[in-house]
Amino acid sequence: MNSPSTQLTNPSVRKPLEIPLHVPLARRAEQGQPVELPQVAAPSLEGLSVTVPLPEGFSAEQVQERFQELARPYATERYRLPTEALAWGDEVLLNIVGYAQGRLIPFSVRTHVWLTLEPEPMLPGFYETLCGHSPGTSLVVDVVLPSEYPLEALRGVPARFLVDIQAARQVTYPDPESPEFLEAFGRGGTLELAARLVEEQMKDEAAQMLLAQAQQLVLHAVASRAQVELPARLIDEEIRRRWGASEGRALLELNFSDEEQEESLSGWLADRATRDEVEQRLRIALVLGAICKRDGLALTPELVEELLRKEAAAAGLSMDEVADALRAEPQRLAQIDQVAWHLMTVDHVMRQVKVHFATA
Repeated sequence: MNSPSTQLTNPSVRKPLEIPLHVPLARRAEQGQPVELPQVAAPSLEGLSVTVPLPEGFSAEQVQERFQELARPYATERYRLPTEALAWGDEVLLNIVGYAQGRLIPFSVRTHVWLTLEPEPMLPGFYETLCGHSPGTSLVVDVVLPSEYPLEALRGVPARFLVDIQAARQVTYPDPESPEFLEAFGRGGTLELAARLVEEQMKDEAAQMLLAQAQQLVLHAVASRAQVELPARLIDEEIRRRWGASEGRALLELNFSDEEQEESLSGWLADRATRDEVEQRLRIALVLGAICKRDGLALTPELVEELLRKEAAAAGLSMDEVADALRAEPQRLAQIDQVAWHLMTVDHVMRQVKVHFATA
């Protein structure tokens, strides 16, 4: 994971025709290749209904975890020196690459990611091993992947992770019962009241999730009504683009060879859960496109402006700043246009479907 030596060159003496002939696999994958989409007949929405299951309640541990997340902005932090040892609860900036059975573990490569030293059931003993080491250290961590590991073929298999500890910070949370914290936290004057209001917030968030779940159930039901045959090469291409924009980009940054990148990509392409998820997303997108065409939907400037305002608010920008950014990166406007078409069509479908919420 160490960077190879680089040879400095003077751009002013480079010949006009000296252009790189080799494009790394990750960049080629992210750019994508032209694909031919199958023709889809829009399904009927008549008589379609779904039932959303009742959500589970929250445990005391879940409320405490959410309280901790909301209290994080009020904590103080101090970056650890290269001579200091990491301690339990520290936040660490890591590069991680995992191997099992002599091959890269799909989805294991992560770069410049901040993580907290706390138990992780999917990687037993991983973060515990980092304790005691110092920022700037590279080490090897051996674990045995648990029986619940997402990749079924690797359950119970020994794995080895190469880890670069780039930085670490000690985080100190305020006393949750102190008047100063409670006033800044803005959820009542006592810890009990603050915790109760956090739980109420969690319930509100769960209600919003129910609406999102209802939407997903409807989209899956609509897609199941359509006859859609997706060729394997179309699924492969979508997975390649996803890999190129995420793990492939990380491997390129870490100077992995094309052969190693190919090994990582093959793991993504072979993962059944990934293929199923990508196939369903493509199926839904094609069906929505067919419905949009059949029902003569038209995208309005008002909806596009609404999306732009939401994006501006989320980024803390003014509309003028967003406009400047779009002029600098025109592809962003195309992405917003795609999202607007999707939202408009989903709203059109939801208006014609009956949604029932299960009750206790």
